[in-house]
Amino acid sequence: MVEEATMKELFAICPGAQEMIEGGITYIYLPQLKLPCAPGLIDGLLCIQQHGGYTTRLFLSQPVSGKGANWSVHEIVGRTWHTWSWNNVPANLRPAEILAGHLRTFR
Repeated sequence: MVEEATMKELFAICPGAQEMIEGGITYIYLPQLKLPCAPGLIDGLLCIQQHGGYTTRLFLSQPVSGKGANWSVHEIVGRTWHTWSWNNVPANLRPAEILAGHLRTFR
């Protein structure tokens, strides 16, 4: 379970942030996450632990055109998500720092 103080940090970034667990993996749903590029607002799903050989992952409701590489599609928490090949954002960081590490791709 994600600590309350940690979730408050994420609420400052994305007011609707919500913890979700599926198959023993913790995710944080980030509705209307603001990207530093087009399309601007997009739903995100942050995985704060290892997933599919990656230390952490950020899944998006749609791929971002011209950004990231090797996009793949995943079914998680009853929804289709897209992610790109971006590794080595450590799981020992605070979730807000993990999110920032993944968002660097889009600057």
